[in-house]
Amino acid sequence: MNSDRILEPTPEHVERCARHLREGGLVGMPTETVYGLAADACDQEAVRRIYRAKSRPAGNPLIVHVARAEQARSFCEQWDDRCQQLADAFWPGPLTLVLKRSALASDSITAGQSTVAVRSPAHDVARALIEAADRALVAPSANQSGHVSSTTAAHVITEFPELEFPVLDGGMCALGIESTVLDLTGDHPIVLRPGAVTARALRNVLPDLEVPVIGEQGASPGTAPRHYAPHTPTELVTGGEIQDRLAGCSAPITVLSIGPRRVGVPHASVEMPDDPDAYARKLYAGLREADESDGSLILIESPPWTDGLWRAINDRLQRACAPPVSS
Repeated sequence: MNSDRILEPTPEHVERCARHLREGGLVGMPTETVYGLAADACDQEAVRRIYRAKSRPAGNPLIVHVARAEQARSFCEQWDDRCQQLADAFWPGPLTLVLKRSALASDSITAGQSTVAVRSPAHDVARALIEAADRALVAPSANQSGHVSSTTAAHVITEFPELEFPVLDGGMCALGIESTVLDLTGDHPIVLRPGAVTARALRNVLPDLEVPVIGEQGASPGTAPRHYAPHTPTELVTGGEIQDRLAGCSAPITVLSIGPRRVGVPHASVEMPDDPDAYARKLYAGLREADESDGSLILIESPPWTDGLWRAINDRLQRACAPPVSS
């Protein structure tokens, strides 16, 4: 691993990375959710470079990251009272707003759609980088498309070992899963992707909020049926099924269990917390640990809880376990 690419977020390193962005380069950027692969949102060639680096499908739009609501407004056709109320309540933080795009939001950002996604991250390093670059940034998760998201700087290097872009080290991400995505373009606000800003919190501002099940890629990143997935085949099972599955298999299996679980040789386990905040924070690191084990299969113990943050966690687990799309 080329650790020389990982930079402590000193003012000098932040300015160096900001200059790299202004010159059309890419930067690994920590946020409170996951690490992003950042580029100047108004540099179309830099944006295309992100798509190439991630092998990202052309129909998957990007999120514009801003330091202030004023920056977000320039990418949107209209910024109404609802937008301002949401920004006042949840920005900076893990809430992405989907709005009608302005001319500034290019097809390369929006995947040719009529909408644009914007958010203001809460991580101090991300905000310092946006301010130093003096421009909005696009920053999809810093991983190969569809693979497990990165929550440490080392994960970013693992995902892009051959590329030479710098990565600012902001430590392990505090939240660990991607932002809530909220579509404000229809008759009612709709959650396109659940995240740390829960439906209950949003309904304090938007009583008519709708939370459908999203099963295909649309205006929000991260909604393809298969996403956040390890390379190893992965299944979501109940706690009661695990022992029978282990007993019936001589090949090694790795279990992501809620709390400690004895699995016996040749199997292995990765212990996950039963607290939703701690589980979300460890989710992608746990999936990576399981993926790097000797197991021929990963079994994930399905959380029995579905409200609040568990809704977002279950969304990620279900997509991680979806079968690959046949070519």
